[in-house]
Amino acid sequence: MINVAIAGYGNLGKSLEQQIRQRDDMRLVRIFSRRKIDNPLQANFDDATKATDIDVCLLALGSYADLRENIRCFANFNTVDCFDDHAETDNYLRLLQQTKPDTVSLVCVGWDPGILSLVRGIFAPLGTVATAWGKGQSMGHGNALRAIRGVLDGVQFTVPYDNASKRFFNGQTKPQQLVRRVCFVACADVDREAIRRQITTMPDYFDGYETEVNFVSQQEVRALKADMSHCGKVYATGKYHTAETTLHVTNNADFTAAIMINCAFAVQKLADDGYKGPFSPFDVPMRYFADKTCL
Repeated sequence: MINVAIAGYGNLGKSLEQQIRQRDDMRLVRIFSRRKIDNPLQANFDDATKATDIDVCLLALGSYADLRENIRCFANFNTVDCFDDHAETDNYLRLLQQTKPDTVSLVCVGWDPGILSLVRGIFAPLGTVATAWGKGQSMGHGNALRAIRGVLDGVQFTVPYDNASKRFFNGQTKPQQLVRRVCFVACADVDREAIRRQITTMPDYFDGYETEVNFVSQQEVRALKADMSHCGKVYATGKYHTAETTLHVTNNADFTAAIMINCAFAVQKLADDGYKGPFSPFDVPMRYFADKTCL
């Protein structure tokens, strides 16, 4: 039995809570949230520094700003997160090494980054790899939209080009050549064109992609958010092979939560074995996640 906490109470945080409560090998002891929520386990972020009964904290926080701005609050715990800014991963690992060097931090878990990262890592030494995501709702890109001042709510769908597979095998291997971004944004009475520019030029999220920004009502955004499905495909080619690995996710938040929960047990094992510091999925032997029957 391990004691866990959740930090963040959006779609992912709620999925984590629901799944943890269905298990008999994990006990939920705290939900850290900056917002007032109707939950007896709620605590403020600043209260985390005083907690002594948490083995692993599951960080259901956005990568655009939340994780980096608040990680100091959870420095005393072993943590699992789904940081998804691929280009900033090395900088994030350095931040964790500086902020919480004496605890275990497992980052970038989920399905991408996460599962599909491992697929890319296997095929990359053998040739060329690329990934096309969607069509589906990206939680990380939605968080980035909602972090913009003046945006009341927003959702983003990643859409692969119809001929993405043909593009890859013809040599177009950059993500920007395989997918486009479609945003739906509800905003306050502000300069919409300024918000559009801020979205389309946002580094690591939208800059360089064909990005469509639609301004709609909050009700329309809420309705669009209801579809939580997503998918991704890793393409690979080399001298001796071609491959396409496809993952279909019926609910992005639920699947990511399931992966994070499995990783919590891996983190506890790492801590029990004396490991400290930040790790990505590439750094942890598979035996910490699954037994040898999976060979």
